[in-house]
Amino acid sequence: MGKTLALLVSFCLGIPGLGIPAWSHDIYEVACCAGRDCRPIPASDVTPTKKGWLVRATGEIISYDTWPLKRSPDGQFHRCAAFNDFGPKGRTKCLYVPDMGE
Repeated sequence: MGKTLALLVSFCLGIPGLGIPAWSHDIYEVACCAGRDCRPIPASDVTPTKKGWLVRATGEIISYDTWPLKRSPDGQFHRCAAFNDFGPKGRTKCLYVPDMGE
């Protein structure tokens, strides 16, 4: 139990040298995240289309000109999912996208 707790604390704090990132909720808007429903995602989880970003897990298209699309402040993709459901039935609340060299 002690090792599990230490690993969890290390994960939350992002202790240097362990190779475990700290995921700060400071970058997420409250309306998107509610302090728990957002996380970084790989770029391969989304695809640009003519109409917007395709969220591969759900099949949703987040239009390029809608509120749920946000500029990522750290250059990475992040997804906020309703009720923390990142599976195929989840709904994307916000999608943070890095600048794409416009």
